[in-house]
Amino acid sequence: MKAGGLLEEIKSHVDIVEFISDYVALKKSGQNYKGLCPFHSEKTPSFMVSQTKQIFHCFGCAAGGDVVSFLMKHDNLPFGEALHYLAKKSGLKITDSAFDKNFSAKRQKILQVNEEAMKFYMRALRQSNTAMAYLKQRGISEDALTAFSIGYAPDQRNTLSLHLKKMGHSDSILMNAGLAVADGKGCRDWFRGRILFPICNMRNDIVAFGGRVMDNALPKYINSPETEIFKKSETLYAINLSKDEIRKKGYALIVEGYLDAIMCHQHGFKNTVAPLGTALTSRHVHKLKSLTNMVVLVFDSDDAGVSAARRSLSILCETDIRAKVLLLPPGEDPDSFLRKTGSEPFSKSLSSAQSMIEFLLSSAKGERIEVVREALVMIASMKDLLQADELVRELVDRSKINEAVLRSELEKMRQKAHAHKREKPQHAAAPFNREELLLLSALLSFPEKSHSVLSQLTLEDIRDETIRSLLRKINKHGDTVTIPLLLNDADDAERTLITGLSLNPGFDPEHVDKNIDDCLLKLKQRKAEKERQLAEDTGDITRLDSLLKEKRKSIKGAHP
Repeated sequence: MKAGGLLEEIKSHVDIVEFISDYVALKKSGQNYKGLCPFHSEKTPSFMVSQTKQIFHCFGCAAGGDVVSFLMKHDNLPFGEALHYLAKKSGLKITDSAFDKNFSAKRQKILQVNEEAMKFYMRALRQSNTAMAYLKQRGISEDALTAFSIGYAPDQRNTLSLHLKKMGHSDSILMNAGLAVADGKGCRDWFRGRILFPICNMRNDIVAFGGRVMDNALPKYINSPETEIFKKSETLYAINLSKDEIRKKGYALIVEGYLDAIMCHQHGFKNTVAPLGTALTSRHVHKLKSLTNMVVLVFDSDDAGVSAARRSLSILCETDIRAKVLLLPPGEDPDSFLRKTGSEPFSKSLSSAQSMIEFLLSSAKGERIEVVREALVMIASMKDLLQADELVRELVDRSKINEAVLRSELEKMRQKAHAHKREKPQHAAAPFNREELLLLSALLSFPEKSHSVLSQLTLEDIRDETIRSLLRKINKHGDTVTIPLLLNDADDAERTLITGLSLNPGFDPEHVDKNIDDCLLKLKQRKAEKERQLAEDTGDITRLDSLLKEKRKSIKGAHP
């Protein structure tokens, strides 16, 4: 199937509400569906999805488009890769070879070679008695080995590289994928003598690997280097396996390592994810925000674990995610604790996890007043004022500090933050002209009126560049214009207008003709006034006289 027809075919096969529901919790709202926007932090839902029009629009951040543009924006994908993924999901094939060659060829090859590498590592694991014995000793079950596609990288220089090159993969693509590095003798495997954990994105594509030694050698863990498809600071281990359970349970468990996450899943806590050996980042939290507004941090109780929890809480507050903290007994991590005690004690510990305030105060080693100040800084960063107020009340109860004093200090922190933002002035875009916007909205809702309306307009007189561009595109397609057709040919600014006006036209459909006539009249008057001003400025008496006669004629025609 050709790429052009494929786009329309995909939209007819993929229901946008069902697709976006995998990323956003949607609820029916009149004829549409509503949810919290996955593209910016908000407490009150302003993200709308129309099943009949197969579009989405956020009235908070102005993101909008169809199912393809949603996937592109949410997963930061180029158009071709988003199209390929949706085509595969729909069971459709692309037969346009030119399009196929241009479709993010490098990214696609990396995904393919990673898939082959995973199969190689899994076979190598079964052939290594040492690696299998190690995993058995660590308590990893057969089901977990399969579910997580765990493998083993032989402790040899280039076993994987030779295997993949025999399959037709070049040295350059192996290095682009982070599976090999160049040395004086050619291509050398990146992972050697390690247990391998495939790292997947939410779409279940293998984007990288993590490798662990089986002894005390350092470094204990290494990950694939960052590539075209892998960014460590925004990737969460096991997110592909945990996303449905996170939605179902309403919260996510965040642990620190691969084996911690695997052991949690193995014991039934399948809503568990882990950063890749790094501190939790705002990009990690953004991924979770589309699944839940609640997390439990499960960290070691040593100084490093406490510090990691404090840093994570600060990031979570900035994105208005509610958080609790579970610190395990000294010397334990989720992996060791579950293997020793089983799931029931872990479950009981989760039910008594500490609130953010309780954790900060109970884990304080320095001045108590400084911990209270730290908590206030976190609260001040929150946009959800109701949640912030709840935390202030708890801080008052637990710290025994006067509430008025705490609220006064909190207000100072907020004012300081706002003053800092004002130092970097934001230049707001000029508002749209009302008549131009309403005319565009009318034609989007009633395309059959486009010829009649546009024949009365000179498009060069439309002031706003985006509206003018869309009216030109409507004019080009004529009365057969459709929303999907316009979206296919729209840039980001145009897409925002199309989806926003389609879901909120701004006029009463029963009076559309009167609205159109009023808008056309005001635009004609604006044009005449502009010409009059120009004639006055240039001293063109003849043109002024002509314009005056035209004005009298129009008034006479309007009032016979």
